[in-house]
Amino acid sequence: MKAKSLMAGALVLGVTLAVTGCSVLDQVVGRDDWKDWTPTQTSLQISAGGSVTESIFDTLDQNYYNADELQDLVARSVNSYNAEHGDHAISVPAYSAENGKIALTLVYRTPEDYASYNQVSFADGPMLDVQMSGITFPDTFFKVNGSNLTDQGVSSDEALSHKEYSATVTVADHVVQVPGQIRYLSENAELVNSHVAQPKQQGETDAASETGLVLPSNAVYYGTEGETEEAEPAVKTQQLMYIIYEKDAEQST
Repeated sequence: MKAKSLMAGALVLGVTLAVTGCSVLDQVVGRDDWKDWTPTQTSLQISAGGSVTESIFDTLDQNYYNADELQDLVARSVNSYNAEHGDHAISVPAYSAENGKIALTLVYRTPEDYASYNQVSFADGPMLDVQMSGITFPDTFFKVNGSNLTDQGVSSDEALSHKEYSATVTVADHVVQVPGQIRYLSENAELVNSHVAQPKQQGETDAASETGLVLPSNAVYYGTEGETEEAEPAVKTQQLMYIIYEKDAEQST
């Protein structure tokens, strides 16, 4: 079976951010469908408060993988992390396995928890904070006008000059919803709607099919004859995707 080698590794179903009211930015730039957007593939949704919801889809070969063992491995991995970082650092609000379809949702208390648990580069927050974290930004960005991405690139100097904006930096293998109007994207990203971006090229890799299913914290699930093991997969180069956005005003009811 060929499984997606997903960033957090856990196999997941998407959860939409519940948003109510009308933001100031909606009134200024016009509304699109971002509030109704529902993830249908591996996705991260960042809340205004900084929590991160990870949603991943995958299919199990039921002759090879055991869904109960997979669920147990995810639970043990999360419990181990929480024992060290706090009871509510990560929660698993949903898991299902029907007809070989795995649906798992993980909610991370902070961006730091997401990065630490999954052992990946990840940052989200005010522009200056992300810059001071040591992350290197690309030389070129593409500007977003409303819900449209411009064809011509601009220098990073222009994009990074907006200290009033926020930034998300993440591995480029999943869709990302940010809590604000996207203003600039790196060259390897494309716009889904005003609040959602995705990598330009997404696809499956052969790594998981060769080594097992990559799970949260980069453990690997081997479903050989009902046995479960944990191991570290080969280290891969992380291509990063950069999103600069203007955070939405607080929602009114």
